[in-house]
Amino acid sequence: MLNWSRPTMELEIELSLREAENAIEHVAGVCGGEPVFRGTRVPVRMVAAMKSQGATTEDIVEGYPSLTVRMVELAEIWTMPYPMSGRPFRLSDLGATVNHTKRFSLSLPSGKISEAR
Repeated sequence: MLNWSRPTMELEIELSLREAENAIEHVAGVCGGEPVFRGTRVPVRMVAAMKSQGATTEDIVEGYPSLTVRMVELAEIWTMPYPMSGRPFRLSDLGATVNHTKRFSLSLPSGKISEAR
């Protein structure tokens, strides 16, 4: 039963999330078990990452003909509540960039250095 006191936007998001969950599957032998769109070998998080890095929906669909415009939208919707777990491989995976590289040398107090024998 629908709760009509909830804002319409929340209901739309919930319905879109259900649609995304129905369009996505985990297959052990496909892409290392990474979530892919049902019937394809296209990883969902990769599509969402491409979109977040500035690729247009049209470019993604052109590069992956098995995807539809709606599938690209669903990738963005699905990755919000299901972010990648674990530690990222590189800082660039988080979108971080190094702006300044400066090395500092640390001076050790005299008498604190032990000699290896």
